[in-house]
Amino acid sequence: MHLICVGLSHQTASVALREKLAMNEAAAAQTLRELKALYPNAEMTLLSTCNRTELYVARPLHGHPRIDSVLSYFADSRNLPADDLATAAYHHDNEKAIRHLFRVSSGLDSMVLGENQIIGQVRAAYELAKQEQAVGKVLHKVFQSALTTGKRVRTQTLLGAGRRSVSSVAVDFARHLYYRFDDKTVLVIGAGKMTDLTLAQFMALKPEKLIVCNRTIERALPLAEKYGGEARPFEQLDEAMVEADVVITSTGATEPIVTAERFKPLIKKRRFRPLFVIDMAVPRDFSEAVGELANVYLYNMDDLQRALADDHAARSEQISAAEAILEPIVMECYTAVQQNDFADLIRKLRDQLHEIGQAESGRTVNKLRGADPSMLQQIIEEHTHRVVNKILHRPISELGRGRSDAAAMYATALRRLFELDDEEDMDQPERTEPR
Repeated sequence: MHLICVGLSHQTASVALREKLAMNEAAAAQTLRELKALYPNAEMTLLSTCNRTELYVARPLHGHPRIDSVLSYFADSRNLPADDLATAAYHHDNEKAIRHLFRVSSGLDSMVLGENQIIGQVRAAYELAKQEQAVGKVLHKVFQSALTTGKRVRTQTLLGAGRRSVSSVAVDFARHLYYRFDDKTVLVIGAGKMTDLTLAQFMALKPEKLIVCNRTIERALPLAEKYGGEARPFEQLDEAMVEADVVITSTGATEPIVTAERFKPLIKKRRFRPLFVIDMAVPRDFSEAVGELANVYLYNMDDLQRALADDHAARSEQISAAEAILEPIVMECYTAVQQNDFADLIRKLRDQLHEIGQAESGRTVNKLRGADPSMLQQIIEEHTHRVVNKILHRPISELGRGRSDAAAMYATALRRLFELDDEEDMDQPERTEPR
């Protein structure tokens, strides 16, 4: 089997491009169904988070999909310019694809180095692929090993210790804008885990008031209660933005929930007070044009990534320790995948040869019934001749019409597998030129 990984991430694509390819669970499931219908012989798992969208594929060596097919599918299905996607996308094959997945699940490829959330996202992607019957024994092996290795890296290294987080960077940005927070109102839009983590950092600044606004008020209530705030229905979002000094937003909306047109009428009601917005959603909750309005300071995941870049460089020792754990497991996993592939090939070859043998045996047995004893030798020789010719027919045909480089490769394999080198050549010592 041939393994490939095709995708883009915060390291190669802007948030503007990532949000166009980002998928929630329902969209990811639909994508897997469509790809499986197109390529029924391939195994697939789709990982889509706010910072990356990646498709992992295990397919027959000369099978499909190929890398360009995957990129074409994403460009067409998400209405993306093919050139933009191709420029930002990366791809990995075989052990490099496995190594990339292991780095992702270990937090080595995350915006926040060593973050814990990604391993849960990898597990969720794997479970969804299982639910859609898109994975087989190859990707089962690879993803189970990646999840186990991700846990091992976290327990055996200090990769996650002392790290800066998206939340802490957001607080740092806010401190540059406001001198004090005991007279400020914090508005939270959405009630997910990322919002919770960021809100915990902001509450350490002891703001005067907290408002939690969510499409489902039942989800907003526990978060508001946890941090001593009040929950409001989504219909009151505009009123809440008038009151707010800080907005933290991370919803699952597929389009911006706050546009410049929506926010402009609120500027006068806010009496032109500054507003700090940290938009952690992908796709983004605030349109880019909002950040161009007077007294609005809008930060998205790209801004946070730039602030986190120095953290990676400062923690090279932990990165090296994690990579030392990964490397032997990567090669062990790839070897296991290849060995399983060889076992399947041997089983298929054995079954095919037995079918030929059984078919010819039945034909020969019929000839032997009532045959003159003097003909037995000839019948057996004919039987052997037919079996050998049927076994060799396809390989010889492939050798005859293969390219010169492929033919040379096949010839070398045949010599090695069936010991076809001349005995004289094998026994002859290597000749050396006189000095």
